[in-house]
Amino acid sequence: MIRLPQKLIKFGFFLLYNHLAFTYDLVAWLVSFGQWADWRRTAIQYLQPGPTLELAYGTGELYIDLTLANIRPVGLDLSPYMARLTAKKLRQRNLASRIIQSRAQELPFPDAYFTNVIATFPSNYIFEEKTLSEINRVLATTPPARLIIVMQGQLKNFPWLTALIEWLYQITG
Repeated sequence: MIRLPQKLIKFGFFLLYNHLAFTYDLVAWLVSFGQWADWRRTAIQYLQPGPTLELAYGTGELYIDLTLANIRPVGLDLSPYMARLTAKKLRQRNLASRIIQSRAQELPFPDAYFTNVIATFPSNYIFEEKTLSEINRVLATTPPARLIIVMQGQLKNFPWLTALIEWLYQITG
């Protein structure tokens, strides 16, 4: 009985990252009560100067923020739908496109190439041994190289909603 909801959730995310990618920004905005962009941007404050890889760039919003901050990121995403969406946004803003379609478990970059690797709201791929091994391989071997992961955001200005979500989480496990 538990497997059906998990399969449905997984299928829903597959659709959101692929065929329904055009709805992703709206869905993210709705589920975060408009706070998604702020949560995503928290990664920027931890960056060190140097080459930056954004894993699973999605619709390209953080990639655009990084580019506008003169960071010159390289973006990697598996979804061809997200790649098309991001490429279109970059063209519309006349921004350089250094996006690649590939898997995080097979990073097509030389060893010790990046000073920063960023992943915001990643799915389970981020915990796979092969992903972590590849991140370790491409991160610079001398400090201050950084892996920056934003796993979740905290709702602000909605204490009643935060309390409700915490209660639901406790009763559902």
